[in-house]
Amino acid sequence: MDNNFRSLMLVSLIGTSLLGCGSDSDDSTDTSGYFQYYNASANSTLTAVLIDDYTYGTVDFADAIPRYSYTTGTMEFSLYGLDEDGTSFELYTQDVTLDGENEHLLVLYGDFHSPEVLDVSFSRTEMDELNSDEDNEYSKMQVLVANAAVEQSFDAYIALETQAIEEAVLLGTVDYGSYTTEQIFDTEDYVVYLTDVGTKDVVYTTGSMSLSANTVYKLVMRPSFGAGELGFTIDNVDSTTTPTNYTALESEAEINVFNGLENQTIDVEIVSEDESQYVHDLTSFAVSPFESIGYNDFAVKAKSAEDGTILFDNLLMTFNQGEIKTVLVYPTSDTQASGIVIEQDLRPRPYEFRVDITNLTYFYDDLNVYFVRDNETVENAEYTLTDVDFEEQLSIDLPIEDYRISVVSESDNGTQTLVYQSDSISVEGEGNYSFVLIPDAMSPFEHSLIKL
Repeated sequence: MDNNFRSLMLVSLIGTSLLGCGSDSDDSTDTSGYFQYYNASANSTLTAVLIDDYTYGTVDFADAIPRYSYTTGTMEFSLYGLDEDGTSFELYTQDVTLDGENEHLLVLYGDFHSPEVLDVSFSRTEMDELNSDEDNEYSKMQVLVANAAVEQSFDAYIALETQAIEEAVLLGTVDYGSYTTEQIFDTEDYVVYLTDVGTKDVVYTTGSMSLSANTVYKLVMRPSFGAGELGFTIDNVDSTTTPTNYTALESEAEINVFNGLENQTIDVEIVSEDESQYVHDLTSFAVSPFESIGYNDFAVKAKSAEDGTILFDNLLMTFNQGEIKTVLVYPTSDTQASGIVIEQDLRPRPYEFRVDITNLTYFYDDLNVYFVRDNETVENAEYTLTDVDFEEQLSIDLPIEDYRISVVSESDNGTQTLVYQSDSISVEGEGNYSFVLIPDAMSPFEHSLIKL
């Protein structure tokens, strides 16, 4: 963590000792109100929340701080982020007026370099009065939906989990940068639908949501970078815990296959009880195109395309909605092969790119990977991955620049072996990078580093 953030957090320990947090109880009075913060800016750095110079924690994308109480009146709400040098700076500031009636969920959204804050204001007074009615055994909660994801409008509906869209209750139309009015319902298990405006043509269905607490559930649409065309997902932000994500049931997953076997063309079968996917005649060091696949558990089999010899069978591969995964087929000895599954991370970063390295060379454990810039060597390279074991994937975030990737093995006596060294690679453009290190007798280093 940046030293400036550390200083902010030290202040936080003092500030939060003076103020209540993380409760769903109705403790509001004429002299106190409540606020909460959620980060929906996909390419943001870690953010710190400051209220009148007190820090209330650090929050990454798709996370939130608990519900805090604060003295009524106008408070200065500030957000701090990190610049490309890792130094904290004031990202956003605005005045927020707290009273004993309305609570606020402050949502950071849009591009981190020019963000906006959506002030989701709501009242829970009526709900709390019903729940405290001693003459009736009410158990009520509230729901609202906020769109911090896409410049498109939707109608939002809610229904019991046993009900279809035809029986659902309209929560409201939600435009980009807006939210629906809070509505009161019995605590129960529910499903939320998003439809095209003015219709009941469903484009998004959550899974069953247990809305069982006497609280306000803020369902925030935020960007996602998985499979499918929607480009967003829904997080359930309650008052106390890490948000719960509900990916659209309509979302499929995506899969592709990498053949890391030298001089061998393979066929791959990916099979469940509901569907099957086949990749035929995948040549050495080739990557198949991505294909859509359903939400399920699959058994993966790889075999030689020449003679049908089974290389491995029944590798378990589980897909959830929206996931993007790659099957890596690789040698475990001169005569045997195996497979592992990795997930692709497509979320953008503000100043850097995520780079994944997977070690698929059975000759080496504990490899060190150096990302060497023009003015560096492996001895002083700033960006490194250490102790990358066979069949292990590690990740690093790299600033936009040119690098040579050097892979080094070090023996117990300190002798270093250069396992692989790339040409200069420009880390730029769109998307992140995923590499596999694989044995390759035709390479000068007898290994290749292949970009998936």
